[in-house]
Amino acid sequence: MEDAVVTRKPAVAGQFYPGDPARLRSVVRECLQEAEVEPTPEQVAALIAPHAGYPFSGPSAAQAYKRVEGKRPARVVLMGCSHRYRIDTASIASRGVFETPVGAFPIDEAFAGELTRFFGNVPAEPHRLEHSLEVQLPFLEAVIGLVPIVPVLFGAPPSQWHAEFGQCLAGMVDKGDLLVISTDLSHFLNEQEANAIDRQSVRAVMEQDWEALAEGVAAGRYSMCGATAVVAGMAYALALDARHWRWLDYRTSAQATGDHTRVVGYASLTMEY
Repeated sequence: MEDAVVTRKPAVAGQFYPGDPARLRSVVRECLQEAEVEPTPEQVAALIAPHAGYPFSGPSAAQAYKRVEGKRPARVVLMGCSHRYRIDTASIASRGVFETPVGAFPIDEAFAGELTRFFGNVPAEPHRLEHSLEVQLPFLEAVIGLVPIVPVLFGAPPSQWHAEFGQCLAGMVDKGDLLVISTDLSHFLNEQEANAIDRQSVRAVMEQDWEALAEGVAAGRYSMCGATAVVAGMAYALALDARHWRWLDYRTSAQATGDHTRVVGYASLTMEY
């Protein structure tokens, strides 16, 4: 079907992050300056970053983005979850640009079109108001620039199909390309409960077994809203033999709000060669 996205306007600027370009750049720069990791841009094949409001998850996301500071990929593929739409396969935004307060990211239309030919597509309407990919873009602009992007949203539980999507994607990218996987962890548990399930969830990712992660999510042992994107990303990294995975950060919203009774969990990881 024809893609509905040509110019995708920011949906959460001024809510999840500052809408003013100067203020936004300052907030992102401050998060990156506080990230205590060394940039290794050429080693990183994929990263996992959270997608909440910047006061809550920005410092965690910065840990992953600092690792790719200075990377110069031909494209960045972004995979996240649709919070409003069920999507049995994938919604790939294949035409136009994603605007942000700090510039417009062009979609790599040739690459997105090829991906669509392999897997089909559903209308791009889920992208219009979805924040899970949008909040990644100002960090990308800061560490890489206005690179061509391939935005992908999932909206169903992780399955073999999604792993095959990741494996196929690995066969299409250039060596220096980057995959960004967007997910938060548990939602609205107390701090102790969140810490327990979140650490189990991240450890399951670190074990590099996407089937076990998918089964654990289905059984309720692990919790992450972007589990489908994570499964696809795990299969992608393994297909590229990027097997050095780093757990860079874990925190909850309590560190920003002081409320330990209902928290959201955030983690950042990289998958490296």
